[in-house]
Amino acid sequence: MPALTLERFALMDLKTLISEIKELPTLPQVAVTLMDLLDDPSTSAPEINRVMARDPALAGKILKLVNSAYYGLSNKVSSLNQAIVILGFKTVKSVALSASVMGLFKGPQGAGCFDRALFWKHSIACACVARLAADRTKGFDPETAFSAGLLHDIGKLVLAHHLPAKADEIVETAVDGKMSFLEAESRVIETSHPEIGQWLAATWSLPDELVESIGSHHDLASATNRQITAVILFADYLSKIKGIGAPGSAETPELPKEVWELLALEKSDLPKLVNAINQEIDAASSWIEVAA
Repeated sequence: MPALTLERFALMDLKTLISEIKELPTLPQVAVTLMDLLDDPSTSAPEINRVMARDPALAGKILKLVNSAYYGLSNKVSSLNQAIVILGFKTVKSVALSASVMGLFKGPQGAGCFDRALFWKHSIACACVARLAADRTKGFDPETAFSAGLLHDIGKLVLAHHLPAKADEIVETAVDGKMSFLEAESRVIETSHPEIGQWLAATWSLPDELVESIGSHHDLASATNRQITAVILFADYLSKIKGIGAPGSAETPELPKEVWELLALEKSDLPKLVNAINQEIDAASSWIEVAA
């Protein structure tokens, strides 16, 4: 794909950006089929095994993650059939989606300002915190929260992968001005990582609640599902105050009051949550290994 010059990109909006991206990674067909099957409660474990046989690399990643310290299983899982029985369809689905997405933007780190290793560390931390917060919030699916937390900033990777010079400029603007990546984007381009991420998630035919949450994760007021957006905002906030911020996040972390109300959490709960989150993040090192 021809490189985009800064002059051509200076006033590029989302529509123009999309028209210029010719080689956007697509989710493996096995992953798409697998997620569809895992959404169907009538699907059997042998059916899942037959699908996974088409992509041994993805199957290996899934088993590696299932056997990681994060899930804390006492016995080693040697087959997807066991993983499904032990963890359930929803967890296996989130693991499959995560492993697939993490493999799409592989490439050299380069010498730029956008640190991909830091990006994944922050995304995984958000995923862990989101799952934990959702688990304590009535009526909310922790696995959906995990996927939403992991993918909320995926639009940044599109910029870093396809327009690295521009991603670096955004990071530099944020750091120099002590502002958020989002605010820096508004000074450099005419679109934003939530808008880019929402488009990508829709292109991948991800579930509507994930697509919407990615697009609204900085805008609680306009979110269709305010609860999932609140979970992401909470996860992002806690990750940042723990020092696990995303590349270019140079602002002072703040959390809207509405988030506490939507998640039915008290500020007095924070010390206990932080302790639990420390354990979650420590156990999630295997996710970082897959992303690196």
